[in-house]
Amino acid sequence: MTDIAEICPKDEKIWLTYYNKNEELLFFLTSPAGTSSTITAQTGAFTLYAVSYSGKGKAGGAKIKKLGQSGNPKELEEKYHVAETMTE
Repeated sequence: MTDIAEICPKDEKIWLTYYNKNEELLFFLTSPAGTSSTITAQTGAFTLYAVSYSGKGKAGGAKIKKLGQSGNPKELEEKYHVAETMTE
């Protein structure tokens, strides 16, 4: 299993993690470190990242890709089809 602390940008706080049925990390939701959920929602500073794996190197070769930002995590989940991806 991937240690999310190894791949998450250091200046960001993790709010949610999303795994598939094989317990592989697929996505995670962050905000700037030190911000509350209220401030984050007001500034649109929730960020959704996708995780992919090469199988080699640090953290199992996990690489992250920034998908988008929004003040509403549900909006990001829907836009990037998080629920559907988790069940594939």
